[in-house]
Amino acid sequence: MLRAIILAALALCVGLTGLTTASYAETKAKAKMILDPAVHGLKRLEPLQLGVDGDSTKMTPTEYTLKVGQGYRWKIKASDLTEYALVMPEFARNIWIRKIEAGDPEIELKVVTFDELEFENGGELELFFVAVRPGTYKFGPRGLMERGMVGTITVEGADSLDIAPMKRGAADDDDDDDDDG
Repeated sequence: MLRAIILAALALCVGLTGLTTASYAETKAKAKMILDPAVHGLKRLEPLQLGVDGDSTKMTPTEYTLKVGQGYRWKIKASDLTEYALVMPEFARNIWIRKIEAGDPEIELKVVTFDELEFENGGELELFFVAVRPGTYKFGPRGLMERGMVGTITVEGADSLDIAPMKRGAADDDDDDDDDG
């Protein structure tokens, strides 16, 4: 009798979930997509290169323009010409950092903010973030900014976004009721 009840409960669970091995894998893949910031419409920024054309005191590009509320992926690559300690304190405190990926094999860092991104012998990382506060922010390698290795990130405010405002409550201009009579 107990065995029959257990089998019936198991059959009911399988019937309710309707999960086969294939549908379980599909559900798991969809869940990963939902949790992975890479699939949420993040825009790729042009990669930042520290050390260009054999010159350790050059970087490219030096200007970025972002929008508040938009998510971004920003690859930062450093040559092995010198040690770089990239600093951008105001910018780092005015974005929502989703994660930082670095290394091979890849490591994910989930942090609130950072003081500097240090590259001792070259390398690269990718910063996943959402711009949350408008402003103009300076960035560059510590010790080389004084020599002109400075970049600017401009984050435009919400008024520059191409997003329709949200409506609260019932719409006043709803014509569906007016057509009846």
